[in-house]
Amino acid sequence: MIVEPQPSSDQPAHPSTQPSSLQAASPLQWAVESDADGAPPHDRALTAERRLLCMIVRQLTEELLRATGLESSEDPGRRATSHVRQVAMYVCHVAYSMPMGEVAQAFGRDRSTVGHACRMVEDRRDGRAYDTFVGIVERMASAVHLLAGRRI
Repeated sequence: MIVEPQPSSDQPAHPSTQPSSLQAASPLQWAVESDADGAPPHDRALTAERRLLCMIVRQLTEELLRATGLESSEDPGRRATSHVRQVAMYVCHVAYSMPMGEVAQAFGRDRSTVGHACRMVEDRRDGRAYDTFVGIVERMASAVHLLAGRRI
């Protein structure tokens, strides 16, 4: 089953006024399953397919960062590696609507680390170039999800 992206409320009312390269990606909605008591799970088990999606997003983020010349492929360094991971965690949480607990499992981190990454990326999105970069990663992630051709 393909999940159709739902338009988010923060997109401009007239998309034609913005160049297509700057339009924000619409978040994709995961099917929310419920626990026995009817509450949605916050830390459900991560499937292999969702973990793979997260690793693809991480790789896309790294490659795009290198292509822009913002990261050297010869000496990525700890800061650049952390930055790539932060953007990838943010995109998995926002573009795929994955709970932070699942994103944390996929990246081998704590849920609070994902929260910190999301806050850091949100704060940096005030810059136009950075916002454009993250938007491109979101659109690429959405395309990967749609290529999967089924709900994962």
